[in-house]
Amino acid sequence: MKSLLIKSAIASGVVLSLATVTCPVMAASFSVTIENAGAQNANLSNLVNAHVETFDGETQGYSATGFQWNEGSKNIGSYQNTLVVNADQYGGAGGKDKYFDVDTNRSGNGQKVSTLNLQTPQSYFGLWWSAGDANNVMTFLSQGQTVFSMTTADVVSYIANLPNKDSYYGNPNSTFKNQNTGEPYAFINFYDVGGTFDQIQFTNVGGSGFESDNHTVATGYKSITGDVVTQAVPESSSVLGVFAIGFVGAASVMTRRVKKKSVLQLS
Repeated sequence: MKSLLIKSAIASGVVLSLATVTCPVMAASFSVTIENAGAQNANLSNLVNAHVETFDGETQGYSATGFQWNEGSKNIGSYQNTLVVNADQYGGAGGKDKYFDVDTNRSGNGQKVSTLNLQTPQSYFGLWWSAGDANNVMTFLSQGQTVFSMTTADVVSYIANLPNKDSYYGNPNSTFKNQNTGEPYAFINFYDVGGTFDQIQFTNVGGSGFESDNHTVATGYKSITGDVVTQAVPESSSVLGVFAIGFVGAASVMTRRVKKKSVLQLS
């Protein structure tokens, strides 16, 4: 019994060690929040070294090669497989200029995924998600490895349960006020807690669109703002944690059995 207990303790220690040394890329957790209804911009005062892409200076239409995201002489990143659309009831912050879309039908080129490659690692991303539906997927990667992925069905479900849900539905801008009332409009924040990412994939599943504007990145943030939609820890880390807890629990049970047996012998 003692030998089995020792072996279990050793196994537990090994698993805990593995959990500790798991690759940092997969150790980060994400907190996803939304701002109050009507908000179309990130809370810049909360962000460190933030940059915003409004798409207003980009060429309208579809481009397989995409475009560079530059601010003055500084390169923030590059977009690939892009579709830029003039403001309408489905998008365009402030009801004007242009916005970003992933839409097979509009692009005419079978576009289903667009990619943002960032020049330097970031820990925050935000976007004004307009004409929202449950078919949009956001995937964050670091050095080619996925660190977080989420479908906007979570956001749709969250908004649907809010007491003021109606305030999120329909275009909030005066130019297109109350048009497209069947879909939500919200600014979504993605906080990488304790980690970073250098690539974002925007995927639209099905025949709808993935409209967004005011893409915002930041290397840091002061706090997590907005109402929390979901908080997630990558599966690899959580699985290791479960195994570790299981081993520790097994060791604890066997220890209690040894003690119980000793008590019985004494009596």
